[in-house]
Amino acid sequence: MNGKAIVIGLIGIALIAGAGLWYSIERAYYRTVSDVIEVVSYENALSVSQYAGIDADTSPLKMRACFKVNWDYVASDTYKTEATPLRAPRFFDCFNAKEITSDLETGNATAVLLDENRPYGFNTYVAQYPDGRAFMWRQINTCGEAEFSGNDLPEGCPDRQTIIIEEIDNTTVIQESKVEPSAQAVPTVVPVALEPIDTIIRLQPYTGLKAEPIVVEDLRTVAAVSDPMTFRGCFKTELSYGLLTETYQTHDTPDPAATALDCFDADSLHNDLATGTAIAFVGEKDIQPGIDRVIAVYDDGRAYVWHQKSRSE
Repeated sequence: MNGKAIVIGLIGIALIAGAGLWYSIERAYYRTVSDVIEVVSYENALSVSQYAGIDADTSPLKMRACFKVNWDYVASDTYKTEATPLRAPRFFDCFNAKEITSDLETGNATAVLLDENRPYGFNTYVAQYPDGRAFMWRQINTCGEAEFSGNDLPEGCPDRQTIIIEEIDNTTVIQESKVEPSAQAVPTVVPVALEPIDTIIRLQPYTGLKAEPIVVEDLRTVAAVSDPMTFRGCFKTELSYGLLTETYQTHDTPDPAATALDCFDADSLHNDLATGTAIAFVGEKDIQPGIDRVIAVYDDGRAYVWHQKSRSE
């Protein structure tokens, strides 16, 4: 009887874990987007109708959209091989990546490069059909692959130089290099809105492959929807230095960057990490492609979290 109860319990745990995994892949973090009447292509607004989309704060790659256009249809093979639609979660059934890919290959649709390096390292493509149907997604480009892996940028990629200029009504204005079509990269000023982010703080243990969630208090986190590198946060933890250093992996190259979040002082963090007043830990490796989550903890329980480029192993 006890053995049977244990088996039933294990099956129940497996089912719950499976349901959680399914939810995290198919549903978690996504939000629906509608009432969009135009999309931007290299600073030009293009009208659209019947827009249905999804997006998420956790990654630029989660964006998908289905809509109608009245743009001129120009059949072209220019982006036929590099435009590769990414599978959408099942609940967003207007976007069929397999069907779109097939239609691009057979010439039933044409791929349009809508924008480059906005956000940096990602291109936006549209599959356009002669009847006016259109499907939009983002995918990482060669500049992003090099940037997020810490490698030298390929020839033709703009340097990523993001400088915080000012904060206006919770909007941080940044200056970012950008590639214009058939022209050299020119600086442009892009408004980036920082929004509150609902997230779970995890630390990477010395044993085991998965990062473990920890209990935190007074968590405040923000990020720009279009750029996971802007993620910053502040919180408190009751975990002691001793427990933390014995259980979780420390980070050798912490590099907190400035943000508009008032509780997050990057300069002080740099100094305190250098002097040992704070200790950096590995939060989650590759939480986004080429991006690590890093956490700094003080002896009094203050803690700070941010994203930075993945370190080289």
